[in-house]
Amino acid sequence: MEERVATNHSGSQLQLTFSPAIVSREIWVNNWALRFGKSIVGGSTQATCLQKIEAKYQELGASVEWVDATQMIEEMRTDVQTVLSWKKLAIDRIREAAEHAAAGHQHDKNIKFEYYNAREAEEKEESNKIESNDIIVESKPQKSIRDLELKPHRNFANAPVNFNHSSVHVPTNVYDKDPKVLNSIKWSEYLTFIFKNNLAVDPSLNWQYFGSSTGFLRTFPATSWTKEGRQKPDLYDCRTRNWYVKAAASAKDIVILVDSSGSMTGIRKEIARNVVADILSTLTEDDFVTVLKFDEDVFPVVPCFENSLVQASEENVREFMKHMRKIDTANIANFTLSLITAFELLQRYNRSGLGTQCNQAIMIITDGAPNTFEDIFRRYNYPNIPVRVFTYLIGKEVTETHEVNYMACANKGYYTHMATLSEVRDKVQKYVPVMSRPVVLSGAHPYIWTSGYADVPATDLTLAEWEDREFERIRRRLNVMRRKHWFAAQEDEDYDDPDSTPEPLIEAKTIRIPRNNRFGKKEPLQLMTTVATPVFDKRNPKVANLLGVAGTDVPIREITKLTRAYKIGVNAYSFAVTNNGHVLYHPELRPLFQNLLKPGYRNVDLTEVELVDTNTGLYEFDEALLTIRKNMVDRRIGWGKMSVKVPIDGFKRIVTRNNSYYYGPIDDTPFSLAVSLPEPYGHYRIIGQVEVKRKEEDWLEYFRGDNWRVHPNWVYCENLQKKDDGYTSAEENIRIFLADSLASQNFRWRTSSTRPPIFDKPICEKDLIQSLVFDAKATSVDHDSCFENKNNNEKKFMEMFGISVTFVATRSGLLRFVDHATAADRHNSTDKPIFEQYTKATEEEYYKRAVDFYNINSSAFVFSVPFDAGNRKTSLVTGSHAIFLGSGKKKAPAAVVGLQFHHSKFAERFFETTTKCMQSCRYKCRDDELDCFLLDNNGFIIVSEKHEHTGKFFGEIDYTLFDSMIEIGIYKRVHAFDYQAVCLELDPSFGFAPFLLTPLHHIRNVLNWIWSKLALFYIQFSLYEWWAKDWVVASSEFDYEDSDERPNKTIPHPCEKEIDLYEMLPREFLEPVKGRLSMCHSSGCDKQFIVQQVPYTNLVMLVVYTTCPCETTSVKLEPTEVRQNETLRCARMKQNIYRRRPNVCLNYHPEETDMKQECGSSSFLKSFSISNLLVLITIIQYILQRFHI
Repeated sequence: MEERVATNHSGSQLQLTFSPAIVSREIWVNNWALRFGKSIVGGSTQATCLQKIEAKYQELGASVEWVDATQMIEEMRTDVQTVLSWKKLAIDRIREAAEHAAAGHQHDKNIKFEYYNAREAEEKEESNKIESNDIIVESKPQKSIRDLELKPHRNFANAPVNFNHSSVHVPTNVYDKDPKVLNSIKWSEYLTFIFKNNLAVDPSLNWQYFGSSTGFLRTFPATSWTKEGRQKPDLYDCRTRNWYVKAAASAKDIVILVDSSGSMTGIRKEIARNVVADILSTLTEDDFVTVLKFDEDVFPVVPCFENSLVQASEENVREFMKHMRKIDTANIANFTLSLITAFELLQRYNRSGLGTQCNQAIMIITDGAPNTFEDIFRRYNYPNIPVRVFTYLIGKEVTETHEVNYMACANKGYYTHMATLSEVRDKVQKYVPVMSRPVVLSGAHPYIWTSGYADVPATDLTLAEWEDREFERIRRRLNVMRRKHWFAAQEDEDYDDPDSTPEPLIEAKTIRIPRNNRFGKKEPLQLMTTVATPVFDKRNPKVANLLGVAGTDVPIREITKLTRAYKIGVNAYSFAVTNNGHVLYHPELRPLFQNLLKPGYRNVDLTEVELVDTNTGLYEFDEALLTIRKNMVDRRIGWGKMSVKVPIDGFKRIVTRNNSYYYGPIDDTPFSLAVSLPEPYGHYRIIGQVEVKRKEEDWLEYFRGDNWRVHPNWVYCENLQKKDDGYTSAEENIRIFLADSLASQNFRWRTSSTRPPIFDKPICEKDLIQSLVFDAKATSVDHDSCFENKNNNEKKFMEMFGISVTFVATRSGLLRFVDHATAADRHNSTDKPIFEQYTKATEEEYYKRAVDFYNINSSAFVFSVPFDAGNRKTSLVTGSHAIFLGSGKKKAPAAVVGLQFHHSKFAERFFETTTKCMQSCRYKCRDDELDCFLLDNNGFIIVSEKHEHTGKFFGEIDYTLFDSMIEIGIYKRVHAFDYQAVCLELDPSFGFAPFLLTPLHHIRNVLNWIWSKLALFYIQFSLYEWWAKDWVVASSEFDYEDSDERPNKTIPHPCEKEIDLYEMLPREFLEPVKGRLSMCHSSGCDKQFIVQQVPYTNLVMLVVYTTCPCETTSVKLEPTEVRQNETLRCARMKQNIYRRRPNVCLNYHPEETDMKQECGSSSFLKSFSISNLLVLITIIQYILQRFHI
C-alpha cells in the first residue's frame, strides 16, 4: 500500500492512500458505486431506448461527413450580406420619397392637420371582442388624433400594429401644433405608401421610420407608444438616438470646456451639468471626447483622462458624469488658457493619427466671456477652421451675448442661450445639424449601422430606475417587518418577502403586451441593429438643411436565422463583431440584470465574452484571442484555435474545451461574422434526411399525438405575408406543412437569392425539414421492446425506478417524450417536466452537457438536479446521454436521450445499494458513523442524507474536504472572470438608522419622494440620470439596528467579478481514493474519507467517517467583485484597444465657407415657454398615474 501526505489550501495535512489490493472499507465503497452505477444506468438505458434509437439511426442509413468550415462561413457571410443589402434598398426608397415629398410641399403657416399620434393613443379592449385578438386604440378627446385598430403581430414582437397606416411620435419638448412641425408631418404622410411598398417587396422588414429634424418620428406599421412609457415621463427624442446622430454627421473628436468660475453656482451649475450630460448622450462609440473644467487654470473633469481624448463608450461617459457631480466653482475664468489647451489637444490627436481623424469641435459652456479671443482663433483655427466651436450661454440675467455668439459664428459653429433646465435637451442637439452640413453639401448618403441594442421591451438600469425599485422593495419590506412586530405571526403568511424570491435574470420586462401574452408569459429580450441614412432638403441645396434620417431595424434573429444553428451543431455558435471590437451578438452576451438593461451592454468587447483557458489576470488577454479580434476588426478572412472556459447555468458550472474559429467580413457593413466549432466533433455532421416529396410514407404518422415538440425559435417554414394575428405553435406549423402544404405541393424550398423571396406560399428549410422527418422516424420506437426483462412492462419498470418522463432530443430540434407521471405526481410536483420548459433541444444544457461529457466518458449518463432542489418538497433528477454516430475520430452527435427521476426514488435506490455488501456490511450509509454523498462533475450535491443539501455546491457544506478532493485530483479549480457583472453597494447616505413607521412619517417619506421625482425630472430632461435626492427619512421609534431583516438601500454599478468553479478531472482508473485530514480537530483526531467515481455516470461517491468532528468551512459558489486600484483602473480606461475607424468621413465642404447660415438662438424665457408648459403637464400626469389619483 502506498501512502502520501499533502497539505491542502486550508492548511490541513492530507494523507492519501492508493491501494492496488483494496482493503475492506474501500472495496465496500467501490462495490456500492459499481452496483449503483450499473443499476441506474442500466435502467436508464432501457427506459430511454438508447440502444434501439441508436440502432434505428444506423438502420436508416445515417452517416457522418466532414464539415468544410471555411465554405460554411463563406455561405453564411453571403446570405447575411444579401439580406442586409435588402434593408439598405428599403431605406434608400424612404430617403428618395422623403426628399421628393418635402421638395413638392407648399408651406402652410395656418395648417391644421390630423395624424395618428402614437403618444396619446390608449389601448382599450372592446367588451364585444373578448374572444378576439383585436385591440382598439381610441383617441383622447382631441380633434387631431384619429382612431386606430391595432392587432398584435408576431413579426413585431407581438406589438399591436396596423399595416394600413404609420403613426407619429412627437417629443414632449416639441410643440405638436407648431406649423413647421405640422407641415413636416403632413408631407411625410406620403411615406406610408413607401413603407407599405417596402414591406410588400421584403416581408421580413421590421420597423421602418423617418426621424425628422423637427423632432417627430414617423413609424410603420402604426403602433401605440409603449404602455410603460405612458406611466413615466416620455423623454424620447429621435434626434438624440444613436442611429440618428451617426447618420446625420460623421465621427467627431470633441473637447467640452465647462466654466467652473465663481459665478457658475446654483442653477447655472446644474444647467451646465445637464448640458454636458446631453452632449455626451448624443455621442457614439465611434466618437472621442474629453471634458475640461476651467477657472484660473484648466483641469480634466476626470483626472485619469488628463491630456487625452477617450472613446465615448458608455463606461467612459458614466465616468465623466460621476465626476461632473463633484465640480466646485471658484475664482475667475481663464478663457485664453482653456482655449489653447483644447486646440492643442485636438491638434496633437489630429497630427498623431489618433482619435477619429474626422470632425473636431470645442464646446464651451459658460455664463459669459470677457471678449471674443480672435487672436487665439486666428492662431489655431484660421483660415481653414478645422475645429468648430459651439457655445452654450447659461443664465437668466445674461445681457452681453456678443462675445459668446461671435466665438461660435466665426468658427462654423452654433450659439445657444439657455436660461432654464427645461430648455437643455432641445437646445443641445442643435449642434448635430450644423455638423451635418458637409454631409448635406456633399450630396452623399452614407449608410450607418448601429451596434446591438435592445428593442423597447426593457428598461435601462439607471440610478433613477433602481431607486424606484428600491423604494417599492423597501416599502414592502417595512410592511412585512411592521406586521411581524405589531400583529400576530399567522397574519404574516399573507405577505411575501420580496427578497426571498429573486427576480428572473434572463427575460425582459414586456412593455407592449399582446393579448397572447397577457397571462404571465413574457417576451424574451430582442436585440436589434439599425441601418440608417441621412435625408436632405433639396429645396435650397446651398442652405445645407438636414430633413432627418431614414432607418429600419434589423432584429439580430434575422442574422442568426441565416447562420442556421442546426447546421453548425451543438455547442457551436455564431457571433458578430463591430469595427470597435464589440460584439453585435454572442451567446455569452448577457444584457439584463433583474429585468433591467445593464449599463454598457452595447459596448461589450469580444475579449470579455470569449474566456480563454489561461491563468492570466483581469484584462490580461491571450494573444490568440487578440489576434482573432484584430483580424475581425480589420475585416480579414481567417481562422484560429483557442482553449476556452465556457460558464453555464448562470456562472455556476464551467466547461473547458478547445474551439476552432472561422471568420470573415460582412461586406458593406462594419461587422465581421464568425462561427465557433467545438473540437473534435464540431467538424463532423450527421447526414440523414428523407425525400419528403416522394411520399413513400405518410410522414404525418410520425407526428401524431401531443408527445413531441420542435425548437420554438427555429424556422422550419414561414409565410411572412400572413397578416393575421392568430398564434400558431411551431408544432402546428409542422402538421400544417405535412398535412396540407406537402400534399398540395403548395410550398417552396428556401434558396439563396439576390432578391427578397416572394411569400405567395410557405418557404421551408429543406435540410431542416427533411432531417426532422428522418429524426422523427428514427426515434419512433416500440418502448416495450426496449426492456431486457420481458416480464417487466413499461409501467412497472417506470414505477420501480421512479421515472417521471423519458425523452429524446435530436439535432433537428425534435423533442419526443413519454410522460409517465401519475395525476398525483403532477399535483404534488414542484418541478416542471422537461417538455414544459426545455424544448430547445440542442440549445438546452442537458443536451450540451451530455455531448461534452461523451468525450470524457462515452458510456456515461450525465445527472443533475435543480440548484434549489433542497428547498423543495419534490424535485426531479435529470439524466441524459448523447448518441454519437461514426467511428474513431470521425464521430458526430445525432441525438440525446434522457429521463427524469423523482429525486426521492433516486436517493432511495442509492441508499438501498449501500446496504448491500459481498459479505455482511460493517458500515452502511444510513449509519451514524458515515455521511454519504453523490456529487456531480461540477461538485454539486445530487444525493445527501440531509435533503436540504440537495442541489447545493458541496463547498457550502464542507469546503475543507472539497479542497482536499481538488488536491488529490478528483476536481480541478477553474478561475473565471465575469466582465459583465453588476455589483450592489449599500448606500452610505441611507445608513442603518432605525425607521419611524408612523403614518405621519410615511406621508413625509412619500412627499420627499415626490419632490425628488419632480426635481429629478425637471433637472433630468436629458441623459443625466445619475442624480437623485434621498427619499428615506430616519427616525427612532423602532430599532432594527441589530436585526438581520433591516431594509438596506443599494446602489448598482457595473463591475468585474471573479469566481472559482470546478470540473471533474477524467481518470483512467476507477479505484477508490482514501484520504485523511490529519489533526483537524482540537482533540487531535483525523477525519477519514473515501472518494469513488461512479461508473457510467458523471457522479462521484463521497463517503465520510463522522467519528472525528472536524471543524469545517463553508464557501458559497458566488462571484466576488474584483477591486482594482485606481492606477490600474485608470490605465485600462485610457487604453484604446484596437479598433477601426468608420469608412466614411465627411467633415469638410468648400461651399460651407460661403454659406450665410443661422448660427445661434436665444433663450425663450422672456415669455413662459411652451416647452416649460409641456414639462409641467407631463410632471402632473406622471404624479397622477404613479399614485393613482
